[in-house]
Amino acid sequence: MNFKLEIRFAVLMSLLMLLWLSLEFMVGLHNAYIPYHPYVTMLSLFIPIVCSRMVLLEKTEQLNGKIDFKQGFKTGLTVVLFAAVLSIPVQLTFHYLINPDFFDDMRAYSIKRAMMLGLDVVKAKADAVSFFNLTSYLLQSFFGTLIFGSLIAAVMAWRMRTDK
Repeated sequence: MNFKLEIRFAVLMSLLMLLWLSLEFMVGLHNAYIPYHPYVTMLSLFIPIVCSRMVLLEKTEQLNGKIDFKQGFKTGLTVVLFAAVLSIPVQLTFHYLINPDFFDDMRAYSIKRAMMLGLDVVKAKADAVSFFNLTSYLLQSFFGTLIFGSLIAAVMAWRMRTDK
C-alpha cells in the first residue's frame, strides 16, 4: 500500500509541532510566562485539525471528489499512527537541543506555585518530578497523539465525507 500522502502529512504535523514548541520557548512560555503555558498550549490542537482537513481534502481529490467515512478515517488514522511515532524524535529534539532546561523550569515553577498557594511542598515536588521528566513526556506525546489524533480523525472524516 502507498502511504506517501499520509507520511507527508505526519511529517508536516510533526515539524509544525516542533516549531510550536520552539515558539512557546522563544516567547517565554517555558520560563518567564509559565502560568500561561497550559492555556496557550491548547492552541496547538489547531495543528492536527488543520493537517487532518488538508490530508482529507487531498485524499478526496485523489479519489475523484468522493470519500466516505471509512476511507477518511483510515487516512486520518494512518497519519496519526505515523505522527505518534514521529512525536518521539520531536520531543527528544526539543528537550535535548532546543530547551534542555524545560523540566527543571517546570518543576521549579510547580514548587514555587505550591508554596504561594500554601500547599504541601514536598508532595508538589514529588508530583512535579514524576510528571515533568522525559519519559513522562515521551509517553504523553505518543499516547496523546494517538488518542486526540484518532478523535480528530474521526470527526474530520465524518464532517468531510461526500456520501452524506
